[in-house]
Formats: sequence, C-alpha cells, structure tokens
Amino acid sequence: MKGQGSTSTPISVFGTPGAPVNGQGTAKEITERLRQASDIVEVVSAYVSLKNAGGSFRGLCPFHNEKTPSFHVNPARQTFKCFGCGAGGDVFKFIQLRENVTFPEARVILANRAGIALEDRPSMAGPSDAPGKLDIERVNRWAAQWFTKQLASPAGEAARAYLERRGVTGESVVAFTLGFAPPGWDTFVSAARQQRISDKLLVAAGLVKPRDGGGYYDVFRNRLMFPIRDGMDRVVGFGGRTLDDDTAKYINSPQTALFDKSRCLFGVATAKDAFRERRSAILVEGYMDCLVAQQFGFRNTVATLGTALTADHVRLLSRYVDSVLLVFDSDEAGQKAADASLSLFLTEKLDVRLAHVPEGKDPADFLVLRGKEAFAEVLTSGVSALEFKWKQVMRRCRGQASQLDRRRAVEEFLGLLVRSADLGSFDPIQRGLILNQVGKLLAISPGEVERQIRILARRQTPVRAAGVAATEGGSGAFRTARMAYDDYDTAVRDLLSVMLNEPVYYDDVAGVFDPEMVRDPVLAEVARHFATMMRSEEEYSVAALISRFEAVEAAALITDLQEQGLRRGNSEATIRGALARLQQVKEHRRLNLLAAGLRGPGNRADAGNDGSAGQDAGSEDADTRSVLRAVEDAARRVSHFAANKHLAAPLTAGAEALSSQAE
Repeated sequence: MKGQGSTSTPISVFGTPGAPVNGQGTAKEITERLRQASDIVEVVSAYVSLKNAGGSFRGLCPFHNEKTPSFHVNPARQTFKCFGCGAGGDVFKFIQLRENVTFPEARVILANRAGIALEDRPSMAGPSDAPGKLDIERVNRWAAQWFTKQLASPAGEAARAYLERRGVTGESVVAFTLGFAPPGWDTFVSAARQQRISDKLLVAAGLVKPRDGGGYYDVFRNRLMFPIRDGMDRVVGFGGRTLDDDTAKYINSPQTALFDKSRCLFGVATAKDAFRERRSAILVEGYMDCLVAQQFGFRNTVATLGTALTADHVRLLSRYVDSVLLVFDSDEAGQKAADASLSLFLTEKLDVRLAHVPEGKDPADFLVLRGKEAFAEVLTSGVSALEFKWKQVMRRCRGQASQLDRRRAVEEFLGLLVRSADLGSFDPIQRGLILNQVGKLLAISPGEVERQIRILARRQTPVRAAGVAATEGGSGAFRTARMAYDDYDTAVRDLLSVMLNEPVYYDDVAGVFDPEMVRDPVLAEVARHFATMMRSEEEYSVAALISRFEAVEAAALITDLQEQGLRRGNSEATIRGALARLQQVKEHRRLNLLAAGLRGPGNRADAGNDGSAGQDAGSEDADTRSVLRAVEDAARRVSHFAANKHLAAPLTAGAEALSSQAE
C-alpha cells in the first residue's frame, strides 16, 4: 500500500512540476478522476505519521490534541475516521478539514498534486481566451520566483540593506519568499515576454499596466516585494514597499480574478499551523509587523494589507481561530482603527482583546529594539473590548461634554455590553462596577441603567419564528410529536448504518423510508441522496455518496454511520427494529391529522347555530363516524407495531382522546 507509515512535506497547492493533464469531462467525472488518483493513505501520510494496524492505518488525529491514536484511515473504503473527535470522510473532506478550505479549493489542491487540470487552461501566451484564476496563479508564482532572484542579484543590494536595518533575518526572507522589483519601467514585462507570457495575462494579474501611447509598464518598480499567499499557499497578489521617498510607501496588486485586498490577510499561509494549535490569532497592521512578529516566535500573527479591517477579514479569521488579539499603534489612528474593528468581531462571535505598543513604536520596531519578552508583556496587557470601549467613553465624557453627548457615548457602550454578554465574554463581577460607573456618569441609578440594558437586549434579540413560541412548553400533544420525530431520525440512522454497507436492504424498506420526515437537516440530505442513488442507474459506493456533499458535516455523518453498522452486526434485527419505529411514527402522524380534522371548522363544536348548520348535521355525523373508525383502526396498528412502550402508550392514549372527543 502506498504511503504506509511515511511522513513527508505537506501537499503543495502547486503540486508536481510540469504542465498538468488537461481536464476533460464533466465536473463530476473530473472529481471522480481526482479521487482515483488520490490514494487516501498516501495523502494523509503527508500530514500524519500512520502505522499499519491490520486492515487500516492508525495515527494521532490532526484535528485535535491526543496522546493515544484514535485516527484511522481505511484504504479499502478510502475513508478516514477519528473516534476521538468524530471527524471523518473521504480524501476531499480530509483536505477540507486539514487545510481549512472549501470543497472547490480542496479539488484544486488535489488536482495540482495529481497533475490533473480542473478546466481547459489556455497557454500563458494564449492570444484569445480570457485569463482565468489558474492562469493568474501560475503567472504570480513565476513572478514571485523572478522577484526573489532580483533580491539576490546586485540590483537588490539596497533592498537587502533595508531588510538588514529592520532586523529581518535570512530565514524570514526565505520563509516569506521576499523579492525585489527593479527600478526600470519595463524590466519585469520584458523578462515575462522572454518566457512567452502574454501581455494580456500580465495585465489580468495586475503586474503591468498599458501605456497611454501604447505598450506596457511595470506596476512594481524599485520596491521590496511581499508575495501575498492565501490559505492554500497560492500567490494571489503582491505588496510592494518603496525604497524611494517620493512615491507611495506601500502599494498592493489591484483587484483581480484571484485577489481582493479586503478579503486577504498577509501571513495566513505561514500562520495556519499555529492557528490550529492555539485557536487564537494576533492581528497587526503592516507587512513588516507580521513578518518580524513571526520571526520572533509569534507564529500566529497576521496583518491587514494596509487597509481597514473588513467583515471578510474577520470571517476569514473565524475559519481558523476562536479569539483575536488586536495589536495596533498607540497613536490616534491606531485607536480609531481598533474601535472600528470591535463590532466586526462581535458579529462573527470571536472573542477579541486589544493591546497597544507603547513609546509610539510599531510592533516590528518594538520587537527589534526591546525583544521577545517585552512584546509578550504587551500582549498579556491586552484588555477586553468592554474595557477598551469604557475607557473611550470616559475620555469622551470628560470635561465639557454635554449631557446629550454623554448619553450617546454611554448608549453606544451599552450596545457593545449587551452583545458581549450574549457571547458569554462579560465578567459578571465587573457588571456591578460598570453599572455604578455608568449611573454616576449619567446621574441616574444603577437600576435605571439595568433597565436600559434590558431594552437594548430586546431590540437586539431576533424574533422567534412564527408558531414556535406557541408550541414550546405547550400541550402534551406537541411534546409527543417532537419525541416521535426524534424517534424517526433514530430509526433512519439505524437503517442507514446497515444500508450504507449492505445496500441490498434498500428494496425491503423503500416503501417506508421517507427522508422528507427526517428532522435533522444533515441526516435528511444524506438519506435523500442515498435514496436517489438507489433509485438511479448510478453505481453506488460510500465514496460516491460522500462525493455528493461539499459540507464536511455530511461526510462525518456518513463515515460515522458506516462504522456503527460494521461494529453492530446483526443487520436483519437492526432493520426490523428500525422499520417498527418508522411505522409507529407514521401512525402517530396519521392520528395528528385525524385530530386536526375533528377540530377543524367543519366540526360540530365549531359550527354556528344558523339553519345551514342544522341542514348539514346529518352529513357531519357521517363524517365524524368515518373519522372515528379511522382513529380506532390507527390505534390498533400502533399497538401492533409498538416496539417500545414509551411511544405506544401516548399514541394509544391519543386515539382514546380523539374517540371521546368525537362522541
């Protein structure tokens, strides 16, 4: 078996060198080709040290900390399963979880590894087709390598001297693949043409621009170059720091099909492993701040690209971490940037703290001058969002601020307070102190402050969906129905645990197996797709079923059910018990519908006293007797199919109640 117990460098998104095989066929066919070319043992072995354990391979789970291996890879089924944290799925789901990427991104990683193209790729010099993301990725990769060579050349001497002055080591230069763009107007575009890279592709990648009088010129000139890599280690764009004093200090690549500065953070590619270990991030403002912080051992540091923090930045961080420490400059601009960031983090339910570098320094200079220990003290001095906001309120209310200005500042703070309490990050001991301070500031009692908080909380609490509040905690009929539907889900899980491994049983349950009655949305989708595969001519396998889903939750559920079925055994007994429970729930549903019919507007209890009601009394009596007979028939079937008393009793009692109501 390939990859047995081996360890190697994690998979690169760029994969094997050389031109990939051109992708032919539908997306589904290409995905299946990728699956066949990506042996799961070999892929997982690039991340986990696996040992042969009989029919499977075992190792320490890469998704949670453990000392005893509970992570298993099954080469026969081409699936993985961790019995510690529950993660599971096929090779695509493994890459999704390990690299924190979407299903399409996982396809790109595996396609580059296997040398299989996901789409027809025009030549880098192609004259007709519009360049796509894959083309831009390839030219960016080449450009990064070219800039790196220029930094090492005699032309890069000034850039190397600048890095030395800033305390950047040679190891960091290599880790971040720093480079240098020479000062000539067309040095880069000329080098690209020698590689037969089209001008159109260079423009699409944001590396050159057209001249007004014809021709093209380099976007980056006489600049230290920072390749910007995404979570898949793709070079999506560049940042350039000038070595002159008469031009913009930093510029970024323009927006392209691959790059949007409002959605990218510098340093993510090198910080991912630290994110996974610590579940926290340090967010700074500049390229150099991030690079030097990582150089000093703060590996979970990332930076914005010289732009304001956006909701997309925060969503990106929330894919990796649970908490973020903002480290901004201590000047007024840094304070404003920190303040503007708070609401974004609360929206994504990330715990956020704020720290400021003293002495007017930025983090990079502070680290070089004061060292790692001093910077660690800065980080530990970070304050919560509430404390930071309260200090701002005090500053705004100091001096000659009017009562209206004070109230506005306090209301803004209380809004943050309500959201923080909702996230569980509010210290209840601090609550009394804050209420007293707010009361003194506004000359009102702490009780009135508490009342204002409750008003704000009601404004920010979403209204419950119609019909839900009326049923919760209500009649016994609702509680019984909820219990019955949960029982249906349990039965479907039992059926799937058998049928995933032995699909031959599907014909025996097809008439009763109804995915539309399943409450759990993930289980319902799995059941629906399984039933579709059984009814179609499509060849069934667990891997083929998993490939229908992009969500990792579905893959984990499928592998979990598959393992349950293999461990349980006695398939026929499991099928019989599950079928009995399914029938019980269906009869319970029938009773509820009958009850609704008896309580409907046509029922005698709801009828008016006019003459028309009397004229229809005879037909209503007949309808009621018909319904009553159906109720009694349903009750008999419930008793027949009951496999457990806790469900049979309320169903039979429900039938008796309906009978008495009808009489």
